[in-house]
Amino acid sequence: MTDRLSLLRRGIVVGLALLVLRLAFMQLARGAAYRQLADNNRLRLVPQAAARGVILDRQGRQLAASRSQFRVAVIPQEVANRRATMKRLGPLVGLPPGELDWRFDEDRSLPFLPATLVSSVPKAVALRIEEARLDLPGIVVEQAITRAYPLGSVAAALLGYVGPPDPDALPALKPYGVSPQELVGRAGLEQTLDAYLRGRAGGSLIEVNHVARQVRVVGRRDPVAGQSVLLTIDAKLQALIEGQFQQHQQPGACIVLKPDTGEILAMVSFPAFDPEAFATQRRGVIQQVLRDPRAPLMNRATDGAYLPGSIVKPLTAMTALEQGVITPGTTIQCPGFLTIGNRKFHCWNRDGHGPMTLREALRVSCNVYFMEVGRRLGQERLRAGFAGMGFGRRTGWLMEEQAGYLPLRVRLNEGEVALLAMGQGDILITPLQAAVMAAAIANHGWVVEPWVVKAIGEVGVGQAHARPLGWSPAHLAVVREGMLAVVHHPEGTGARAQSERVRIAGKTGTAQTHIQGRPHAWFIGFCPVENPAIAMVVLAEHGGSGGDFPAATAKVICEAVAAPAAPADRPPHG
Repeated sequence: MTDRLSLLRRGIVVGLALLVLRLAFMQLARGAAYRQLADNNRLRLVPQAAARGVILDRQGRQLAASRSQFRVAVIPQEVANRRATMKRLGPLVGLPPGELDWRFDEDRSLPFLPATLVSSVPKAVALRIEEARLDLPGIVVEQAITRAYPLGSVAAALLGYVGPPDPDALPALKPYGVSPQELVGRAGLEQTLDAYLRGRAGGSLIEVNHVARQVRVVGRRDPVAGQSVLLTIDAKLQALIEGQFQQHQQPGACIVLKPDTGEILAMVSFPAFDPEAFATQRRGVIQQVLRDPRAPLMNRATDGAYLPGSIVKPLTAMTALEQGVITPGTTIQCPGFLTIGNRKFHCWNRDGHGPMTLREALRVSCNVYFMEVGRRLGQERLRAGFAGMGFGRRTGWLMEEQAGYLPLRVRLNEGEVALLAMGQGDILITPLQAAVMAAAIANHGWVVEPWVVKAIGEVGVGQAHARPLGWSPAHLAVVREGMLAVVHHPEGTGARAQSERVRIAGKTGTAQTHIQGRPHAWFIGFCPVENPAIAMVVLAEHGGSGGDFPAATAKVICEAVAAPAAPADRPPHG
């Protein structure tokens, strides 16, 4: 019996010794680690999103801004009778209690974190809820920040939109303090400049007890708003052009830029969309946009690649003049067709234009003239002229853009080269590339790099970049005279662009498509001719003739930008 008690005592002593050693190990060797775990368990961060920086046009008009809205939420740990609370709240927010219950379960996380029930309510509703707070335990009305677009869909394709971060992108954004509920840029400038616009999130550090209920607020860091972004865009001009497309319900694109610097004054893509629907997560509207077969989310100005048609004829002419293949006085007979091998290529005028000089061929857009010029140039020289303008590669645009297509490594036959010279066949360009081409003719032979961001915060970031083409001023003068005649001669193909207030030079284009009888319609040009302030391109998808909607729109643009407003009639002296 004594031996058993002795063994028991020894066992107890050994057990206590092991316990003491274990406690010592945990306190001394692992104390810091366990202390960190305890702190992590009792401290919670409640994030507060920062207001996104505003996006302004060149005159300081707001294109995108942050706006406060009222959000109805529930703090789970403060709700005593959930069913009764939802029943009282339903009539105030116009939702059935069952819907509120479902939203509660969907958004609920920790007991002290508010779960959103209604993301946005009018101020009057928010006030009614505040007045009924005693009957709605746990219900809170919070001021949340969302993205607003004061001009609606104006410049939507350029600005892009915001939304919750993509689940795949969230791990990369978390180190920057981005939470799953925060709005981040998902397209356009909102996405490209997101790191500047997003700002720095703030929040509160909350101490909780063992059942995760809030005990006290340990600390707080205020959020820092994102930086403002100043663009080169003129919102008034942008809205004017979009109104033209809207009025005619004409899908297409338009770009207006300063030919000497490359600053984009307007970049239109139609149809447009409402970017605010994405910020406020209006799912019905978003689904409509996503299902729209006209692809309103696509920026046609930079991501659309199209057959250019006759708008490349001035470039074909400049290439031939510079290569010495033709002179300004070279005359080519147009019988209405050109025979190459055993194939006959028709002019748009089947009766023929007769003998044509370069100026005349530009004015009436004679296909035979430019197909013959293309034959004389040959593929290598014609291709070099097009490549020198930047066709087949990106322009250096800040955001995503298509490179178009130029047959650099493909051997073309003589007929294919003739078609290429007049913008048909094996070539695709973007409206942005067409605008750069128009600017090069306007600025006497410089290829500008288009840009749209003037400043971020207080720092100017935009500047002009251009490379010379080395064109002869005399050759360029001939091409410009032909483009002036396109608009101002009675037989010019762009006569609808003629204005009594400003002289406009241009070139129309009608590019055949896979849909018979529905070609793409183009107009490129610049004004005033004497000292160009703007260069432009107007594209009407399946819009018929370049001399119709595109030319008429070019007139509206030039009169708005380059022509002074007509003076008001003065009253006679008494």
